[in-house]
Amino acid sequence: MSNSQIRKVVLIGAGNLATNFAFTLKKRDFSILQVYNRNLRSGKKLAEKVSASYTGDLSELTNDADLYALAVSDSAIRDVAEKIHLDKQLLIHFSGTAELDLLEGASRNYGILYAPQTFIKNNTAGFLGIPICFEANNRETEIKLEQFARSFSDKILHINSYQRKIIHLSAIFAGNFTNFMYSIAQDMLTENNLPMDILEPIIKKTSSNSRCENIFRQQTGPAIREDHTILNSHLEFLSYRQELREVYRILSESIIKYKHNNDKL
Repeated sequence: MSNSQIRKVVLIGAGNLATNFAFTLKKRDFSILQVYNRNLRSGKKLAEKVSASYTGDLSELTNDADLYALAVSDSAIRDVAEKIHLDKQLLIHFSGTAELDLLEGASRNYGILYAPQTFIKNNTAGFLGIPICFEANNRETEIKLEQFARSFSDKILHINSYQRKIIHLSAIFAGNFTNFMYSIAQDMLTENNLPMDILEPIIKKTSSNSRCENIFRQQTGPAIREDHTILNSHLEFLSYRQELREVYRILSESIIKYKHNNDKL
């Protein structure tokens, strides 16, 4: 079974993820036959960029594709899938948390491609080279999805639904929460006429520490030292922003508790 079995694709959605997936497919010479999206403007825009037709009606989806990629919000997956009626064609969604069986009634063959990555529309790299996790409702579809995913990534991992949710949750901590911490730091610096690039060295160093076998051993700062004099002075300094004070307190206490509960230092 070769990945040539999947050559023609229909995209259901036109948001950040759908756009990145579409550009990835085009770079690998897959044919995107059609783009569906409720919003005509964004749907037609993406369709034009990838030389596909556009429809705003799920009942008008072409039957000629090998793969139907449902790239919509998690809350919309069930509703959209219930309006899709395929036979053996492969139907997938990309969610890190939504159940696999949400697609059960829409096709006999269905699965999930999950990439632990954040996507923006102007990210030209798309899915190329990033880890791809996959699962499916039967062995044949698993093989087909794996071979398809290898067309644009050499980092492929067969997982189950529980593992997918763990990966998604860990990505929230490693990516989304970290980005929010950067935002807080930027606000503090900007409010005091200081440049964000002053933190570039520590950001790069912290990122490189994530390659260590034991990341927690690289932890520095007043919490890991249990320097309560500095911790209290920071908490007092943050009294003007109670929500940030609470974030600082909870994180510092968590670091100390983690240190005590894990014989790592």
